Amino acid sequence: MTANSSLLRGKTVAVLGFNARPIACSAKRAGARVIVSDYWGDEDLDACSSKWTAILTPIPGKRQRAPLEKRVHVGLVENLIETIEQEDIDHLFVGSGFDDNTHSLAKLEKRTAITGNSTVQMQKARDRLTIEKLVESQGLHIPTSLIARTLDEAYANCDELGYPCVIRPPLSGGGSGISLVSDPSQVEAACWRLQAEIESPEVIVQQYIAGSDGSSCVLSTGTESVVLSVQGQLIGMPSAGRNCDFVYSGNYTPMHLSNSVKQLIVDSSELICTTLELQGTNGIDFVVDKQERVWFLEINPRFQGTLEMLERGGGISVTELHTAVCNGILPTDIPPFSPSIKLVVFSRRNGKVPDLSKYENTVDRTPKGVVVNRGDPVCTVIKTSATLSDCYDSALSVSNAIQLAIK
Repeated sequence: MTANSSLLRGKTVAVLGFNARPIACSAKRAGARVIVSDYWGDEDLDACSSKWTAILTPIPGKRQRAPLEKRVHVGLVENLIETIEQEDIDHLFVGSGFDDNTHSLAKLEKRTAITGNSTVQMQKARDRLTIEKLVESQGLHIPTSLIARTLDEAYANCDELGYPCVIRPPLSGGGSGISLVSDPSQVEAACWRLQAEIESPEVIVQQYIAGSDGSSCVLSTGTESVVLSVQGQLIGMPSAGRNCDFVYSGNYTPMHLSNSVKQLIVDSSELICTTLELQGTNGIDFVVDKQERVWFLEINPRFQGTLEMLERGGGISVTELHTAVCNGILPTDIPPFSPSIKLVVFSRRNGKVPDLSKYENTVDRTPKGVVVNRGDPVCTVIKTSATLSDCYDSALSVSNAIQLAIK
């Protein structure tokens, strides 16, 4: 794949996101000076950046438990603005946490233009009314979603869609807050549990689609697009420490799809991003059901969680490619990707984190000695090998070893 390898060398890059470390490390490897606003403050963030700030600053025995004074997306922006006050920024990279919260980026965007989608473009990519017609014209399906403002409406919506169905927040990220309800006895608990977590008076009842979760990574100049990769998603994986819920647990490649289904995903992903005039790297989430129908879920108009896995599996720099397409340089060839897996490790118990640096292929490492609760993310395992089964077995072995060491 051709890309100008000097685009980021010697540049000052500001990065912000819920998990900004992978983007920061990629830009650092490309030769940039990197300044970061992150949520977690993992121990391996320091090596990737010249300056960084985090909403959580975990130290031995402590991790944020009390409610935050500000919403995460607001805190991330304010922290970055303060950190770059005396800096001349060449590029601003935006990660997760802002898909449905673009308003919080407004003050930052006035100071420094985003390399990638502007807030206006992000809003367009998340506008369901605009997207549905476009998506359906490409032969993709969209799960039916109904708004419920009362418990009676939730029951009625579930009856209309049929069981099992999904109850979810109006806005969500990483699968947080989503519940599968198999029969009417589970509806009330799902609604109360969700409304206790969010301020919105309404919930979404959505058609449940059983199948294989996946995503496409699309590089877009604003007028042209090309799919870099199509990969599977790991959702609610017990091997990652989840309990078969909807929480994002990682990715893998290759995703085994028929040629016709993969081509449909590639063609529709490219057309959607081009029609919406998106820029940079963009992700499109989907589910393929047993009848090989492709169900569109959402567009993520920013860097995706696949970044580090694709860089290792394909020997590429996603931040370089992102910067290149934002300058109108579309890649002329797509590299083959070695079988790879990204597995987010969530703790199965309350306890202290061991020294994670001694475990191979781990990143996003929670500092040694920090006390985590059951369900907290501890680190990420990324493995590339000759076969996907080798990748999974190796990642699972590391994950299990870490789980046993949390005490």
